[in-house]
Formats: sequence, C-alpha cells, structure tokens
Amino acid sequence: MSVDLRSALFYSKRDIFKNKKIFIFITLSIIFATANIIAVNALMDGMIYDFVDNTVESSIGHLNIYPDDNERFIDGLGLKEQRLDGLNEVEAYSSRLSASGVLSYKELSAPIVILALDPEKETKVTELLQKLDRGAVINSNDKNTILVSYRLAEDLKLDVGDEADLAFENGDVKIYSVKGIVRTGDKDFDSSTVIMPMNEANRQLAIDNSASVILVRLSDKELAGTYKPVLMRELEVNNVRTWEEETGFLLSFADAWKGFTAVISSVGLIAAAISVGIVIYINVLHKKRQIGIMKAIGAKDSFIFAVFIIEAALFGVIGVSIGNVVGYLVTRYMEAHPFYDAIMQTWISARFGYYLFYNATIVSFTVTILAGVYPAIKASRVDIIKAIWGR
Repeated sequence: MSVDLRSALFYSKRDIFKNKKIFIFITLSIIFATANIIAVNALMDGMIYDFVDNTVESSIGHLNIYPDDNERFIDGLGLKEQRLDGLNEVEAYSSRLSASGVLSYKELSAPIVILALDPEKETKVTELLQKLDRGAVINSNDKNTILVSYRLAEDLKLDVGDEADLAFENGDVKIYSVKGIVRTGDKDFDSSTVIMPMNEANRQLAIDNSASVILVRLSDKELAGTYKPVLMRELEVNNVRTWEEETGFLLSFADAWKGFTAVISSVGLIAAAISVGIVIYINVLHKKRQIGIMKAIGAKDSFIFAVFIIEAALFGVIGVSIGNVVGYLVTRYMEAHPFYDAIMQTWISARFGYYLFYNATIVSFTVTILAGVYPAIKASRVDIIKAIWGR
C-alpha cells in the first residue's frame, strides 16, 4: 500500500505543476480564503473585545455594588467606603447617584437621567469623563455647571456655555450652564444623560450618605469572580455583579455577529473549493485515455482515487500554509495600526490568537479535500475500454 501511495504522490505532484497558470490560480484562491478567515475573525475579535473593554472602562467597574432588592439606594455609604479603603485588591472606587428629571432649553424639553458622581474618584475607576466631545470636565465643587450627553445636546440644540433649566424629580428647578458635551458611544447613555457633581445632587435631592451604585476597580479585572464573595462579606452587601456579568449581553451579541462573519468568510472558501473541484474534474475529463491506460496496466480504482485526492491535498497544503502566513501578517499589521472609532470614542484593532490558525487550517484544508472527492470518484470509475478509445 505504501508503494501505491508513493506512486500516487509522484503522479499527483507531476500533474499539478504541469499547468502553472492553473496551479497559481487555485493556490491563490485557497491562500485568499484562508487568510481571509484569519484576518476577518481577528478583526471581529478585536472589535468585540475593544467594545467590551470600552464599556468596562467608561461605564462600569470590575465589581459593581447595587442596592438590595426592593431598595432604591445603598445606605451607609460612608462606612462602606471606609471598608473599601482597607481592602488590599481594591485600587479605587466611585459612588454614583442616579435620579430622573427634565432638561429644558428655550422651547425644547427632554426627560433625562441624572448621573451624579465625584469627578476625582470617577477618573480613578473609569474613563467616562475623558469621553468629552467638547468643553471641559466638571469638578466636585461645581454648583452651577453640568455635562450633557451628545445626543441629548443635539436634540435640545445645546452647546457648551448655554444655560438650561433642570427640573429634578422632587420638583425643584435650577438653571445650569453646560460645561461640556460627553460622547461615549453608548446609545442609551448618549441620548438622555446629564452628569453633575455628587455634592450638588445631594443638595438638590436632599439625599445624604447614599448611592445608587458603587463601582469598584481591582488591581486586576480577572480577579473579579474570586473577589466578589470577599466584597460581599466585608461590606455586608448582597447584590454585587462582576464586569463579565454586566457585559454578558454584549458577549451574546458578539457570538451572533461572529456567526455572521463566518458566513462572509465562507464565501471565499466556497469559491476556492469550487475552483479546486472544477479544475480536478476537468483534469479527469482530459485524462480519461491516460486513466484507461493506467488501469489497463494494473492500476486499481483505489490508486486512481488516491492520485486525485492527493492532488487536492497538495493544493490544500500549499495554499493553506501560505494563507496562514499571509493571514498572520495582515493581522499583525492591523494590530499595529488600529483605527479610531469616532462613535465609540476609542481605538479598535485586530487581536491575534493561535486558535485562528487551527480554525482556518482545519476548515480550509477539509473543504479543499472534500472538493476533490467527487472528481476523484469519477476518475476511479472510468471504464477502461471507453477511456482508451477516447469515449
């Protein structure tokens, strides 16, 4: 059997290199399809993880403490912050207060979410206040200035320096100057949020020593899962969520999107497979006489089948190997040259992982082999007499 395989390999190698144009065409098709699988999936991974990282960095902490069920606020905020100061893995924390209201400018009004925070603490936990589209950041002592989210400012035709009426949920109304416009890339946040200092919100809402959420930044976000029970125990709280739990919906969406990109990648792969199958099939038609002679001198159907399957395998090995190199180089280039997403206000790049090699190699090589199966079967079933007579 080993002698037959060596002979089959000899015939296959000689055959695929006979027509250099066909060889180059098929090989380039497989190279492109394989490189495309690697590069597209690497870019999608980069976009997904950059989006998750952007969400974590701008909107949530590594661990997030919420009020107990049926409670609106976390009470005893001062004591909890003191305990957080004493925990080793806690690098920083930021308490936030959420309330509802209405923002009005001239004849336009819109319902809003008021987000109150301590700017100094917030900058140590998230990059929210770095997402300024224009203007300046508020500080903890500001009493008459606010930040307005990008879409909300557009809807109300507000800009930096304009003065707007803010009606709080308790009925109080106060005029504030717009100090800056914030653009995070989060549709919900950007469409209805007003940011103000925690001290000012406490004064207007008559709330003290309470928060709607406490964002906690750890020394390593991967510690969130193991540190969650520690935080619950030390702070005597029951409702704590990790960043992974908070972004679970994003990861679910990412899986669906990756499925879509897989369909796109498969188009090129199918085109390459069709090329391989057609060329090998045409080869079979042109070499019926040669196949008949080979059978007449003792070649078995299994040998003929092996010759054409090995041809497909050789195309696969060469094309996939070079495609992996090209895909790797393209991915590394996209890693080194990220592009800026103006909507999300963040840089996005590809992310390379060795699993991309495994996936592309297995899928591309398997499809190439399968493309050669039908022509190989046709070749092995050629009738000796008809083939020799050219029928």
